[in-house]
Amino acid sequence: MNDRRDDGTGPRLLFGAGGTGGHIFPAMAVADRCRRLVPGCVIRFVGAKGRLEEEVVPRHGYELDLLWISGFDRRISLANLALPFKVLRSFLQARSIMRRFRPDCVICAGGFVSWPVGRAALAAGIPLLLMESNALPGKVVRMLAPRAETVHVAFEKAVGYLPGATVRISGNPIRTSFLEPVDRGEAREFFGLDPQKPTLLAVGGSQGARSINRALEGMAETLLADGLQLIWQTGRSYGGQEARREGLYRARFIHEMERAYAAADLVIGRAGAMTVSELKVVGRPSILVPLPTAADDHQRVNAEAMVEAGASRMIADDRLGDELYGLLTELLAQPELLRTMGEKGRGMALTDADDTIARDLLRTAGVDDI
Repeated sequence: MNDRRDDGTGPRLLFGAGGTGGHIFPAMAVADRCRRLVPGCVIRFVGAKGRLEEEVVPRHGYELDLLWISGFDRRISLANLALPFKVLRSFLQARSIMRRFRPDCVICAGGFVSWPVGRAALAAGIPLLLMESNALPGKVVRMLAPRAETVHVAFEKAVGYLPGATVRISGNPIRTSFLEPVDRGEAREFFGLDPQKPTLLAVGGSQGARSINRALEGMAETLLADGLQLIWQTGRSYGGQEARREGLYRARFIHEMERAYAAADLVIGRAGAMTVSELKVVGRPSILVPLPTAADDHQRVNAEAMVEAGASRMIADDRLGDELYGLLTELLAQPELLRTMGEKGRGMALTDADDTIARDLLRTAGVDDI
């Protein structure tokens, strides 16, 4: 295997990923896999100043460069006036990083930071790969895709949005802990719940989902009185108190999400790429509430793909208060339907996405016989 450069180092790989966990964590999963496949490879990340990657990426042991770049504010904002200058400066910064780091291949995971990184790679003649986690590819991926070597997508539905590109349906890399079986009864006991009672898991991402929190706040006691149990991740921005009592586990953040999924008969949450990918891998039926302000309404497209497959039901954000309780009770009264929905979701899952994308990245970087 040719895994060394002329200067004695391994292949040099540059990742453009940032903004949200849906871009960062899949990219780091691929980077981790590259390290396992070729321990001598040299990896560097590029992200945006003031975003999640600034905290997360260095914690995972990767070098990180930060660009002065942000997305377009869809509201009328003076900040948009600075956007052309940010784009130009970030492109020049990315070009400088290419010259300094000398990557053999660049891979971008979507989001606004991918634009200057991807353009700088193409301008320097460096092979570019792309990752797209959503059913509706973002604008940056759609613009870069025709000149990329390969675009790895998580949804079959995404292929139709990328004309002229070389597209591969590879799945969305997720944490390996989700692939390990967890006993349902033991998972419920972990959260202090009855192993025998039907259980609902509510998640809204690390920052929470205001509409989901408000809806559950109004019906939580009714659900408990109906004999249901609730594991509720409110998000760090939620003002309510954490709670541990009979039938209820409420916390701002749940680190043991593999246990939370295992404990649940049904999940309610947003339709971000990571949540949807996790639901497919763990085989859990869901009620999805797309974030209405998501770019290009991509969460709705994610949810529609799950609904069309029979794995999920969908409620519009502004209909949640009126429709959630009825749908919850309807579904939880039909265990066989829930089992079928979970199986249909699992049938959509691709569990080796990190390996598939890492191998393609390394081959494109010149590593043979992986």
